[in-house]
Amino acid sequence: MRRVLGWMLLAASMGVTAAEPAPDGVDTRPRSGEKSWKLFCEGCHKPGPEAPGTRVLAARLGWDKAPLKGRQDLPPDYVKHVVRRGLIEMAPLRPTDITDEELDALIAYLREPASK
Repeated sequence: MRRVLGWMLLAASMGVTAAEPAPDGVDTRPRSGEKSWKLFCEGCHKPGPEAPGTRVLAARLGWDKAPLKGRQDLPPDYVKHVVRRGLIEMAPLRPTDITDEELDALIAYLREPASK
C-alpha cells in the first residue's frame, strides 16, 4: 500500500493524473475564436485607451482603426504572420499556444462586427 501511495504521489507531482472528463470551465481544445481572443488578445487589444495594443494602433492609424474586433481590412495572412512572428511588443504565439485551426477561428471571430 505504501508503495502504491508513493507512486501516486510521484505521478501527481509530475502532472500525471488518471484520465477523467474535464470539469466545467477547463480549457478544451480546439478553442473557439472568442476563447482565443479572450485568452491571448483582449488584454491588450480590447477597445478603449486602457488597452496598450489599442493605444499603439490608435497612434499609428487613428482611433477608428485601433480596435481589432470587427475590422474587415486585415487580411488573414497578415494576421497569421503577426500572430506567429509577433510585432513590436507583441510576443509570437507558437502552434502549441494556438493551433492553425484555432487561429483560423480567431480570424473569423475578429471579422465579426464588434458589439457596442
